[in-house]
Amino acid sequence: MAYEGGPILVIDDDPDLCEILKRTLVHAGYQVVTASDGMRAIRAFELNRPAMLFVDLMMPHLDGEELLRVLGTPRPPVVLITASVRREEVAEKFQIPDTLEKPFDIEEVKALAKKYLG
Repeated sequence: MAYEGGPILVIDDDPDLCEILKRTLVHAGYQVVTASDGMRAIRAFELNRPAMLFVDLMMPHLDGEELLRVLGTPRPPVVLITASVRREEVAEKFQIPDTLEKPFDIEEVKALAKKYLG
């Protein structure tokens, strides 16, 4: 896979949540890059070629669903992180097997990173 070895890209407009996810994943041994909206995420994606993405659905400028459409396929594994009731619908539409509903257990985050990246 072209993305192997890249960092995890965390995309969420909540800076506190981004920081919590980043600290958790770095502590678990992963490299992490964050983006605060979909437009910044595209740039971070191009620059870093991430191995995995945690994507919030509801963001300003370019939401998670629009971002996934822009990224297209193939793409690295994606985990949707959201409080949106559309979580399952979007996951099915983009064939994303794993989602996290806010608020989520930080252990779930580490387990999903391990599932996809070892």
